[in-house]
Amino acid sequence: MKSTDATEPPLDSEWRDDAAVPIPATHLANWSEVAEVIETIALRSALPVLVALGHGSMRYSELSRSLHMDNKQLSRVLRRLREAHIVARQVNGAQRPVQVRYHLTPSGQNLVAILAELESWRLPEDDRHTRRAARQARPDDGEGSPSTLIGGHHAGASRMAPSAAENPSAN
Repeated sequence: MKSTDATEPPLDSEWRDDAAVPIPATHLANWSEVAEVIETIALRSALPVLVALGHGSMRYSELSRSLHMDNKQLSRVLRRLREAHIVARQVNGAQRPVQVRYHLTPSGQNLVAILAELESWRLPEDDRHTRRAARQARPDDGEGSPSTLIGGHHAGASRMAPSAAENPSAN
């Protein structure tokens, strides 16, 4: 039988207050900022924009084309990401026509790295299928609520080509 560390309760144990992870009081003030970031990235189509910009800077038209987003939706997402200092806009006025590119800020790069870690933390396959079925059974609120982001999927994902793992007929 595998021995367990005294500080780590077994997975099938009941919740105990003494097993809670202590959070220093100095960090409690920062939770509102974390909540704001989560609210921003929960916007419909924010995650695909972050993933695209994670590969390098892009022009507005490149983002729009590659993500199949309409101008209103993309403008809204970029504005919110800029307000949160996750994405920056760079204007090169030396070129004609003026060239505008969007890129991740250092905070945005850190966020994408955290999201990559979160994506690698996956539910067991059976749980993913159960949650996917539950999501498909309830109507989408159209606002990209956190429930539409579970499992790396979001309301805008249906326009993107599914991966081979998600589309068994492609094999």
